Amino acid sequence: MTERRARELSRRDFVTLALTTSACCLWPGSLRATLTAKAKGDKTGNYYLAHREELLQAFRETNAGAREYLGAKYGANLAGTICRLAAARFRDLLPLLPEVGGAKNRVIQNIPIAGWYAAFYGPMRAAGLSAADVGRMIYDLNAQDLAAIPKEQARAQGASRFTPAYVQKLREFCAWTQRREYPGNWVAYFVAGDGQNFDYGYDYTECAIVKYLKAQGAQEVAPYVCLNDFLGSRTYGTGLHRTQTIAQGDSICNFRYKKGRAVTQDWATEEPKFKGAA
Repeated sequence: MTERRARELSRRDFVTLALTTSACCLWPGSLRATLTAKAKGDKTGNYYLAHREELLQAFRETNAGAREYLGAKYGANLAGTICRLAAARFRDLLPLLPEVGGAKNRVIQNIPIAGWYAAFYGPMRAAGLSAADVGRMIYDLNAQDLAAIPKEQARAQGASRFTPAYVQKLREFCAWTQRREYPGNWVAYFVAGDGQNFDYGYDYTECAIVKYLKAQGAQEVAPYVCLNDFLGSRTYGTGLHRTQTIAQGDSICNFRYKKGRAVTQDWATEEPKFKGAA
């Protein structure tokens, strides 16, 4: 097996099962479970430092894909510079990622992913590339990874997001966020299905990713993070429809899911709306 092939297979392991809430679809269920299990015994007080090696390895895999992607577009020298600077930046950002409850937060994996965007944003902008270029790179890498998942496996995973047990846990998560224990966290409100247009949904009134990227001076990349939700939902058959996001300047993110519904939103339909995003 060639080195490139091995790297591609490794990167494909970093496709998410986290379809419950906002943000990117790049995090593996296997790694997520490992981090959550380890965090139960964490006494350090910093979730990210407790899992530093796993998080750095996850970024290395993504960075390897970015190097190939950017190299094909802009040449190996520029790609190497960007990815080297991004790796250093992520190492610096990791211990300072915001506290949002550690393992008790069911979407904790999305905070390091926001760190990925922040890490790439500076070097890519310095090279004359745009927030859209950052977003498109991660979107395309994610699409490639999702396409490699066997269809039956993906649909089975998606179907599990409609069981009573899953929906109850989502209700509990939303209620927990409303306690606002962590200023950097999401705040979510569960929305019961209407029996016709959607099976269930939730509204975010506060978004941890937007808060974090704004604090890092990278808010303009935030809308592109949200686009990965449509990629994931299309793969897993969860029928996401969303008309508002905080990243685009709206007051809420209104996620609505219907099992098996075709997902018609993607980069082509949504990215043209971003020019006026706050």
